[in-house]
Amino acid sequence: MQETSINDRWLSAICYASFFVCIPILTVKDKSEFLAGHCRQGFALFFAEVVLYIILNIFDGTIGRLPIIGLLLTIVLHLAAMLACLALSVIGFVKALSGEKCRLPVIDDFADRIPIK
Repeated sequence: MQETSINDRWLSAICYASFFVCIPILTVKDKSEFLAGHCRQGFALFFAEVVLYIILNIFDGTIGRLPIIGLLLTIVLHLAAMLACLALSVIGFVKALSGEKCRLPVIDDFADRIPIK
């Protein structure tokens, strides 16, 4: 098994920092399989965050307008979404820095379909 370089580890870790996934995708021409896998995972996580943000904004504009229950539901859903995205980002960041390939629990099937090489 080939040891991954420190440069690939840090670039892979950057992939889990939201829109910073664009840095390794656009700047690195010849990506190793390790870096490409983390780029796919990071891009899928970023896409999921954007979709979740749009859904929560729609929810805020409809159900969130209810006086007490809407406010409480909005707070709980925003907190749950933020913590889930943060947890997945931290897992991916730590795995990338340690040189391990990882499969994020929710988005791994979607990430396999992203054509980053």
